[in-house]
Amino acid sequence: METEETRFIANADYEERNTRALHLTAGQEVTSGPADTTWPGWIWASDSSGRGGYVPAQILEPLGEDRWAAMEPFDPTVLKLQRADEVTSLKQIHGWHWCRNGNGDQGWVAGYLLKPARRG
Repeated sequence: METEETRFIANADYEERNTRALHLTAGQEVTSGPADTTWPGWIWASDSSGRGGYVPAQILEPLGEDRWAAMEPFDPTVLKLQRADEVTSLKQIHGWHWCRNGNGDQGWVAGYLLKPARRG
């Protein structure tokens, strides 16, 4: 997992429409579903209220019988982008970047939506 801050420019507009995304707290139990074939390293997880979403497999500890515990909190917020927005990647996990924009908003951005910013 990359932790060095890197600047990027958005190469497209993007806005997530999922309003029932799965937020996890440390120790929270979830059940697992299929691994994401497009984004290896992410796995479908559902909580007891039926909320579900993909989370990084590396933050889940197996409890047995498709049950897992989150080893750390997980925020599924996806950052809204407009083409040419500049963002700073604070960490990267399996092709997704946790970014901060110029307004201080933070969220996940798929790597294919980003191109390196020019240094200068």
